[in-house]
Order: sequence, then structure tokens, then C-alpha cells
Amino acid sequence: MNEIPDPNATPADRPFAPGMAMKIAKDGSATWYRPPMLKTKFDFPRAKEGGPQTLDFDIGERHPGKPRRLDKYLMERFPGYSRSFLQKMIKDQCVLIDGHPVKASRHILAGERIRVILFPGGAKIAEEIPFQVVYEDAHILALIKPAGVLVHPARGHKTGTLYNGLLHYYKDKRAADPSFHIGTIHRLDQQTSGIMIYALCPKAHGELTRQFENRLVRKTYLCLVHGRAAFDETTVTGAIGIDPQNRLRVSIDGLESRKAETKFVKLAKSTCGEFTLMRAFPHTGRTHQIRIHAAALGHPLAGDPLYGGSKEHDSFGGIVTRVCLHAESLAIAHPATGESMLLTAPLPEDFKRILEAVGIGAARGKW
Repeated sequence: MNEIPDPNATPADRPFAPGMAMKIAKDGSATWYRPPMLKTKFDFPRAKEGGPQTLDFDIGERHPGKPRRLDKYLMERFPGYSRSFLQKMIKDQCVLIDGHPVKASRHILAGERIRVILFPGGAKIAEEIPFQVVYEDAHILALIKPAGVLVHPARGHKTGTLYNGLLHYYKDKRAADPSFHIGTIHRLDQQTSGIMIYALCPKAHGELTRQFENRLVRKTYLCLVHGRAAFDETTVTGAIGIDPQNRLRVSIDGLESRKAETKFVKLAKSTCGEFTLMRAFPHTGRTHQIRIHAAALGHPLAGDPLYGGSKEHDSFGGIVTRVCLHAESLAIAHPATGESMLLTAPLPEDFKRILEAVGIGAARGKW
């Protein structure tokens, strides 16, 4: 990646940095940052301990008679990575066709087998991260994610994540079997608390992924929003994509928009008249879906300044420290037995304190 330019430079001082996004601060200065959809060598699939060291796949038939270069094919196969990065992988003989190194300009043929040699994965650090187990067997683990904890390691956050905690939780099993599988199926935002499920074997991973991708999993969330909702229930169907003005956000009909749908049901209004507690039923699972759909209704989530919600308010007494969103339940079919399961996570204490502060008593409602 290119070096990030001087943040005090203006667009006139320096051209737009390739691969970097620019935004203008209030004082008129330009700052650059890495867009979330831009991928680099650090994001490319890595060989896991005890797992496969290569990716192997056959080239399918497409546009008969039309030649395709290997580097362009890889851009389709691995979207988000630059052509120059993939060309370097080919030059370094990390991409083979039928077991032989080739050039990036090589035209591929249907039926040929491509092998991508994976970069070695970095050592994963096991840490004692607190979480509450809801259900566990040989196939799945359901737990309650605390607010403020990242789900998975990322650049700049190699430790302190829920996955680091899982490595510690299963340290004995991992020591006995290095190929022991801990599969991430879905994610929650860092500030969101609530129920999550992990696969503990490849078969369960595949089946749970299928259920999520085919929208067979029923999810409910509790959220505290600004304003007094005039409706009892409503559904938002705005497609969600990257916000062209701020690529750390999403927006309705943004870049690369995908269909999204969320149903909201009003549960209670605060005695102070400033907030409403809602239950959200996301039919799809887009990034920040509930947050942007609530904001589209004119009721941004409390504690969510990224989408128009205040982080502090007189009615809170200064106790809001995160986005007021909680993953309440997941309804799935057990990946091994097919049995219907409802996995739930009660409201955490910090969320209860916020509700009490604004005049919504959890004991008086059905949540």
C-alpha cells in the first residue's frame, strides 16, 4: 500500500493517493484513509494451522471461444484485490495451472485446475476473554458477546477479540488436535452485545452458513432509539451500500447497494418523552443494517453518532457509552440433528441501566 499522505495537505497540494479515500475536515484540510472494501496482501486468505496450505479450483466454462487472461480471471475470483498484487503472486509462482508456474498473460482454458499457494497464517494468540456460554455440544457453540469486544482479529486489533477468547477456551482441544475447527458464521459490531453462534466442525460450518445465506435464520434485536415513534410497527426496505461521502458508513442506495429489509416493532416509550424501545427483525444481514434503517425512519439509535444518534443526552445522566443495540435471539435448525433451536441472550446490565435512566423499566415490558 502507498504511504498515507500528509493529512494537512489539500487536494491542490497533492493528487488523490491511489487506493486511498480522501475526506475534507471542517478546517478544509484533507485526510486520507483506507476504504473498508479495498483489500491488500494482509487480507488475502492465509494457511491455518493444521488446515490446507493451498486453494484449488477448476476453471469453469464461460463465454466459449473468448480468451481470458489468468490475472483478470483471478480479479474475478478474488474481488477487491488489485491486479498488480495478483500479478506479483503469479510472478512469485504462488499461482500454478495444472501444477506448473505460468505468466499473468497466460490464457486459461475450461477444465484446467488452478492452485493458489496460501501465505502462512500468523500465530493466533489465545487470551482469556470473558463471555457467557448459552449452549455447547460437539457441533456448535452459542455464546453472549459482551459490548465493546471485536468478534475477530483485524489489522491493528490482533488481540483482545472474541476469537482470541475462543482459542483460550478451547486450548486443550486445540492442543490435542491442531485441526480443531472454530468457524465464524456471522458477526456483530464491536459495540453490539448479544447472541452469537460458532461452528465446531466443518460440516456444521457449511450447514449454518447455508442457513444464514438462505435467510433461514430468524434474528431479533432490541434497540433504543431517539424520538417517540408514531407507529406500532413498520418495515424498511431500503437497499444498503457504501456511503460515497464516508466509506466508514453505509447509506441507503449507496455504492454497490444490496437489498435489505428490517421490520421494527415499538415496545415502549420513555417517560422523559425522548426515546423509544424497539424490537428489530432483520430479514437480511447487511453491515450496519439496523442502524441505518432506524436512522432512515428518523429514529437513530441512541449512542450512535455515526448515523445521527447522540452519544450523550441529559436524560441519560452521562451513562451511555455505546450504541444501544443488543442481539436478542437466533432461531436456527441444529446443523447435525435438524432440531429447531431458539438461542437467546438477556439484556446486559449496562443496557438495563440506560433503560431505567430514561424511564423504561425492563421488568414492566416483555424483553
